[in-house]
Amino acid sequence: MTLSLLLALSPATVTEIPKNFLLTERDARRVQDPHEADEQGYEISDKLTKPLELNPCRHRHAVDRGRVAARTITHWTSGPSSSSEQLVIYNSPRSAHSALTRLRAEVKRCARKGDPSAPQLKIQWRTSKAKAGDEAMGMGYQTWQDGSVNVTMTGIAARRGRALMIYTTDEGIYDPGRLTKNARKMAAKVCKLPGVC
Repeated sequence: MTLSLLLALSPATVTEIPKNFLLTERDARRVQDPHEADEQGYEISDKLTKPLELNPCRHRHAVDRGRVAARTITHWTSGPSSSSEQLVIYNSPRSAHSALTRLRAEVKRCARKGDPSAPQLKIQWRTSKAKAGDEAMGMGYQTWQDGSVNVTMTGIAARRGRALMIYTTDEGIYDPGRLTKNARKMAAKVCKLPGVC
C-alpha cells in the first residue's frame, strides 16, 4: 500500500482546535472599547508548553506528555477576579487519562506547597467528586494569611476521549459544581472534532 492510501484509510485526527471553539472564545476575541479594556480583559494562548490551569505543584511549563493541540483562555476583571478555560487534545485517550491521573496525584503531593514569593501565605489544595465526560474531578485551593481566608480558587478538570478540559474561577467559595455545566457542555462538543472521542 502506498503512503497516500494508508493516510486516506486512517481515521482523521485533530491537530488544531478550530477558531471560536471554546465556550468563552467569541467574547475573548471581541474587540473591546477602551473603557471596557480598563475593566476586564482576555488572553488567548495556543502554546503546547503552557502548564495546566490547575497546577498544584506550580510547574512553569507543561509536564504532561502527548499533547497535539491546546488552547487556554484567561479572563481578568478589575474586581479583582479571574477565570480560565483550557482545552488540551492528546495523541490518545491513554495520554489524556494519564494527565488527569497525574493532576490528581499532584494535589496530594503539593497540597500544602507554599508560594516562595509570598511566604506569609498558606496554600491548601483539595479535590472533590465531579461528573462530566468520561471522568472528572473538582479541585482548587484556598490561601490563608494570619488565620483568615485570602483567596479561594475553584476548578474542574474533565476528560472525554483524547481531550482534557479545565475550568477555573476565583469568585465565591469553593464550589466545583457550578463549573460542571461548562465541563459537560465542552465534553459533548469535543466529540465533534475528528478522532477525539
